[in-house]
Amino acid sequence: MKLAQRVTQITPSATMAVKRAADELKRQGVNVIDLGPGEPDFPTPEHIKRAAEEALAQNFTKYTAETGIWELRDAIAQKYNREYNTRYTAENVLVTSGAKHALYNIAVALFEPGDEVLIPVPYWVSFPEQIKLAGARPVFVPTGEDFRLTADLIREHVTQHTKALILNSPNNPAGTVLDRQRLQAIIELAQRHKLWVIYDECYEKFLYEGEHISAVEFDTERVIAVSSASKTYAMTGWRVGWSVAPKELTRAMAAIQSHTTSHPSSISQKAALAALTGDQSCVTHMLVEYRRRREFVLSELRTIEGIEFTVPQGTFFVFPKVARCFNGHIQNSVEFARYLLESAHVAVVPGVAFGAEGYVRISYATSMEQLREGLRRLRKGVVALRSFGVRAQDHFVNL
Repeated sequence: MKLAQRVTQITPSATMAVKRAADELKRQGVNVIDLGPGEPDFPTPEHIKRAAEEALAQNFTKYTAETGIWELRDAIAQKYNREYNTRYTAENVLVTSGAKHALYNIAVALFEPGDEVLIPVPYWVSFPEQIKLAGARPVFVPTGEDFRLTADLIREHVTQHTKALILNSPNNPAGTVLDRQRLQAIIELAQRHKLWVIYDECYEKFLYEGEHISAVEFDTERVIAVSSASKTYAMTGWRVGWSVAPKELTRAMAAIQSHTTSHPSSISQKAALAALTGDQSCVTHMLVEYRRRREFVLSELRTIEGIEFTVPQGTFFVFPKVARCFNGHIQNSVEFARYLLESAHVAVVPGVAFGAEGYVRISYATSMEQLREGLRRLRKGVVALRSFGVRAQDHFVNL
C-alpha cells in the first residue's frame, strides 16, 4: 500500500500508545497503575452535565455554525477580556473539537513547505507532528535541565524561514511556567522578527505559585491563544477547545473546519457554555486536590535514589530525570517505561516523546490510593534496576 508521504513522516502519539499498552494489560487481567494519562480523574461537574441534559431535552441536536454557537464564542471572548484585559469579540473565536483540533487548524492555515516553526523542549507530543503534516519543519529549542525558556535561547534559532513560535505555559510535560518578564521579552523578540506566536494555555487554571500570564496581554495581532474545557472542567471526552486570534485568521480557520469536522458537538458546546459561565468552585476544588497530590508525589520521588526533578509550578505532571537509573540493558526512556509497565505494572510516558531523552512523565491526575501504590511499585522497579547488572525483570518478584 502506498500512503501519502506526509503520513510516513509523523509518529503516532506516545501518550496514547502508553494508554493502549496499559489498557491491553488490564484486559489480560493485570492490575496496572496508570500514571500516564493527561486527563483529570474527576467527573465532569454536575451543573455542566445538567446543561447537556437540558440541551438534549430541548432537541439541540442539529448542526451549528462551523465557528461554534455564538453564545459560547462570546463567553470565551469575554473570559479573555475579563482576565487579560483584551478587546476580543465572538468574531475572534473559533470553537473546535478540543485544543488539539484548534492547533491543527492553525498549522494548516499558516504553515507551508519551507516554513520553520520553533518549539521549545520539552514539548507536547503533537506540536511537531502537526507542523510536519502541514508541510513545514519543526525546529527545536533546547532549554537545559531547568527547562527555563528565554528570549536569548529562541533568538539563536530564528532564521529567514522562521514563521512561528509555539509556547506552552504551564508546560506539558515539565509543569514550568513563563513569568511576565520572560514572556514579554519573548513576545518582543517575536514582534521584531514578525513571527506568529501560538500560545497553548490549556493548564492555565492549574497553577501552584504565582499567576498565569497570557501572551495576549502583550499582543493580539500576532498571538493566537489556544485553550479548552478539557482540563479545567474535567471534560476531556466532550471535545471542546478554542482558538482566539485575529478575525481574518479566524475566518480562514473556520473555512478549513467547515470542510473537516464542520463543528464540535452541539451538546458539548452547550455544556462548555455552562462551564465557562457557571459556578467556578469546581476548578478551585480540583486545584486544591492536585496540590495535595503533587506534594505527596514530590515527597516520594525525593526518597528514590537516582531520580531528579524540577518542581512543577503548574499542570498535574512531574517530569523526573531517570537516566541515572539506566543499566546495561535499560538504556533509554522507552525501555525504562516498558520495563516499568511489564515488570512493575506501572505506566509512565517516556521522555523522548516530549523531546527529552532520559526523562519520564508522571501524571498525578489520579487518586491518592493509586498514587501510593504506583510510587511504591516505581520505587521497587528502580531499586531492582540499580541492584542487578543483568535484566532486572529476571529478578523482579513480589511486586
